[in-house]
Amino acid sequence: MKNILFTSNKVHTTARIGVLFFSLCFSPLINAGNAEKPMNGIESSETTQQNKIKITGVVTDSKGESIIGANVVVKGQSNVGAITDVEGRYQIMVPSDNAILQVSYLGYVTEEIKVKGRRNINVMLNEDSKALDEVVVVGYGQQKKESVVVSMSSIKPKDIVVPSRSLNNSLAGQVAGLIAVQRSGEPGYDNAEFWIRGVSTFAGGTSPLVLVDGVPRSMSDIEPDEIETFSVLKDAAATAIYGAEGANGVVLVTTKRGRVEKAKISFKTEHTISSPTRLPEFVGSADYLDLFNEALHNDGELPQFSDDLIAHYRNNDDPDLYPNTNWIDKMLRKNTFTHRYTLNVRGGTEKAKYFVSAAYYNESGIFKGSPTKQYNTNIGIDRINLRSNIDMNVSSTTTVGVDLALQYLVNNYPGTGTANIFRSMLITPPYTFPAVYSDGTVSTYSQERDANMRNPYNLLMNSGYAKEYRTAIQSKVYVDQKLDFITKGLSVRLNASYDYDSEMIVRREYNPTRYHATGRDENGNLLFATVVSGNPELQAPKNSATSATKKIYIDAAINYKRTFDQHEVGAMLLYMQKETQYHNVALPYRKQGLVGRLTYGYGGRYFIEGNFGYTGSEAFASGNRFGFFPAVGLAYYISNESFYPEVIKKYVPKLKLRASVGRAGNDNTGGTRFLYRLTYKMDAGGFTQGYNDTGGGLNGIGNGIIEGRFAAPYLGWEVEDKQNYGFDIGLFDNRLEVIFDYFDSTRSQILLQRQTVPQLGGLRDDPWQNFGKVRNRGVDMSVNAHQNIGKVKLSARGTFTFTRNKILEYDELPPKYDYQAITGKRVSDKDNLYYIAERLYTEDDFTVSTNANGLKTYKLRSEIPQPTLGGLLGPGDIKYTDVNGDGIIDSYDRVRGIGHPETPEIIYGFGLNAEYKGIYASIFFQGAGNTSVLLGGKTSEGWYPFSWGVDQSNYRTFALNRWTENSPSQDVIIPRLHKSNANNANNRVASTWWLRDGSFLRLKNIEIGYQIPKKFLSKIGFEAARIYLMGYNLAVWDHIKYFDPEAGNANAGLNYPLPRTYTIGLDFTF
Repeated sequence: MKNILFTSNKVHTTARIGVLFFSLCFSPLINAGNAEKPMNGIESSETTQQNKIKITGVVTDSKGESIIGANVVVKGQSNVGAITDVEGRYQIMVPSDNAILQVSYLGYVTEEIKVKGRRNINVMLNEDSKALDEVVVVGYGQQKKESVVVSMSSIKPKDIVVPSRSLNNSLAGQVAGLIAVQRSGEPGYDNAEFWIRGVSTFAGGTSPLVLVDGVPRSMSDIEPDEIETFSVLKDAAATAIYGAEGANGVVLVTTKRGRVEKAKISFKTEHTISSPTRLPEFVGSADYLDLFNEALHNDGELPQFSDDLIAHYRNNDDPDLYPNTNWIDKMLRKNTFTHRYTLNVRGGTEKAKYFVSAAYYNESGIFKGSPTKQYNTNIGIDRINLRSNIDMNVSSTTTVGVDLALQYLVNNYPGTGTANIFRSMLITPPYTFPAVYSDGTVSTYSQERDANMRNPYNLLMNSGYAKEYRTAIQSKVYVDQKLDFITKGLSVRLNASYDYDSEMIVRREYNPTRYHATGRDENGNLLFATVVSGNPELQAPKNSATSATKKIYIDAAINYKRTFDQHEVGAMLLYMQKETQYHNVALPYRKQGLVGRLTYGYGGRYFIEGNFGYTGSEAFASGNRFGFFPAVGLAYYISNESFYPEVIKKYVPKLKLRASVGRAGNDNTGGTRFLYRLTYKMDAGGFTQGYNDTGGGLNGIGNGIIEGRFAAPYLGWEVEDKQNYGFDIGLFDNRLEVIFDYFDSTRSQILLQRQTVPQLGGLRDDPWQNFGKVRNRGVDMSVNAHQNIGKVKLSARGTFTFTRNKILEYDELPPKYDYQAITGKRVSDKDNLYYIAERLYTEDDFTVSTNANGLKTYKLRSEIPQPTLGGLLGPGDIKYTDVNGDGIIDSYDRVRGIGHPETPEIIYGFGLNAEYKGIYASIFFQGAGNTSVLLGGKTSEGWYPFSWGVDQSNYRTFALNRWTENSPSQDVIIPRLHKSNANNANNRVASTWWLRDGSFLRLKNIEIGYQIPKKFLSKIGFEAARIYLMGYNLAVWDHIKYFDPEAGNANAGLNYPLPRTYTIGLDFTF
């Protein structure tokens, strides 16, 4: 079978019923168009003139097969032309023997042929590799770019090649309509989260469906050099065919395949050095203790630490007894390293084509290793990728393909989880103990009173290690069969895939005895108190875990595609079935469905496409398991109209209008599986056979059984009704191209537990129902420009996405105050209520009394609203707005809908490329807007100074910008210091004082490289070679400064940091 990207008469397969349908529907149009013509070619009206010369011929590809729909025109006379028929034949009238024919077809190099007295001219067109982007991947197939009616975005693989393990991390700002954020840089767990056109549900899954080579798979561990195309499907016309999995959008990734050419071997090596984009800074021990004394003074207490004691810390008199531990310096490396090697072989003959790839990736973590341990305590990842895609033409009408892929990963981690290590670094003060005593003794608190009180260095170096082994085997077989003997353009395709993932985690624990130094003896030796007795030996493997997942997917499609003069018709009918079995789930997850598509195009100007997905899932009750999801899309290529003014065409040569409406679904509704079944509670409490005269129970018979969750057999999918309106426009000889879309969708039948159903109705639990509703709308656009200035080639690109949602139905009980209602707010507001911070209190707000020690106590004046939030109150604490005017500050003064979501509503990116004589450079910026960050997060763990007292909560340097009695400024970050969370209760609540603008602009990528001239490479047998330098995450401009704004506020901003990387690479082909 011919290469599907370029074969002119390649066809989407269809059912026999599809052929009959089109014959009935379009034969009047086709026959009418051919009534007065001797053959199927389309001729200019000028061919009737007697002084013209008739030229006939056949247009074929390099394999000798006819090309349907090729354009044949007379050069310089675009109104004189013809289109080849189903056998590749054409007929055209030319003005003279000096005329020049121009023959063109999408995906092929245009040929020019002089007539020179000939009357029969056969033309062979060669494939144009540069025109690959004119054929795009859509759901269950491919289409010419000009005929696409759906809203979709594509990105060239070279634009998503970044020095990162996960492909997800390179998407932000690159693809219009896609919102992505990366929260962590931890190797193996650094996948960016992404959403297509934002979030449209408050209950169900929000992740898009990802298909790799048409099979549902993760794309995180695909090597970028394996990728041929990357497309994002956004509107209903594009996603409805995926039925109950299409509501959140679809990502299509196709891997490279072989070509008819001699074997080409490509090799690439990259070496990267990384450092954190931003890390917090903490005050030293002496300053920490001074600040704690200040907090005690603010709380009306005497100082705990004397000036003499603080001086020992300040002078670094004895680092064992008066430590000043910088946990970041002790535990984190300045730089980490990554290495990547890839080898690809690509080629083939008419009988068989192949693409084979092998890759190795190694990344080390940011933690320092132990100088005394025989095992590795750092994070690290080793990954091997293997892929083989084989296509075989077993006959002139039959193609068989076999795809195999293997991913093997070995991850190494400390015995304690990374989040716990960073959290301990955040809350452990510098004065408590050194990381390890100077004689090598393991250190800790004087008492380990709770889980928070652990030496972070011990958690890293002295807790053992874990190794994770993960294997993913992916296989796929397909058969393509042409059925041209039935009717031209008919074919069938069968796909079957089997994937198996397995994972094993082995842990070895280490729990040494831990000590706290109490002083020195007369010889200067440290004296220790044993805090925890442990075992000096590394424990045998324990707590090992294994898991496995099996996935089976099959589909069978009948496709039809054919051109009749100016009529392009196509159809597809596909059956799909898949099963996923997890090792710890008794019943597999199963889906099946029927997919259909009808397409029609006329004259390269009018296009219509109808799709449907009919999907069934075992997640719902019998009789309610299938859903029907239809869509229709239209496109009008107005610039191809004959009446399109030439004066406009000179500046706007391309103008295409698009519209679509339809429905998609989401079966990941967010609830427990099998909600349609009634459950029983087996532990409803003890029952007895009566009571004795003293009230004691007689003959207890144990727990009773009662009805549990109420059965909900009527539950079904989330349903999203989508509208999309857009245009594609090319300006200035198509040197500037803009694609713009407006979208408006409403997600209904969102799963929730009814809150307005009274328990007086006899229900023990609120019943589940598809009741919620969310509206989501916005715009996305992409801009591409290119221009040559002399020998300098310039190009620029940019994307912009804005999306905003609104909850239309939540079934909430009417709140006491409308400003606390969920209905009418954004999805992110559902869990966010904020007090409104007016200012900091001043002394004028209080009556003040002073005791004999000169310590002040404060009582708020009666005319000022009285807070009920707890803690000690005085000048320098936060004063909140009494929103409801009742004279007190309580939970009813919290307001919903303030600020922006944590997930950005705006994502954008823009970049510039330049090339001159083999030297090239590129730069790309990525930004986010309409996003807010709550400093410290909702739990505020470790964010506020002295959160758990003097022993627990490190103090960041930015918190030096605080309110003090000597400097009672309102323009500070930290209000009045308190010695503990209990005393600081008023200031710790979620309020606008801590809410920050999380928008940012990031210098995402810079690359400089040199393409070595071919005249030098040919002498050593090479076809291409380049060397390049690349920087990634180089700078960020934002409003927060305390931590990377994209990383978010988990662990109060002290997560595994995002990396700033510098890469040198070399690749060559021979």
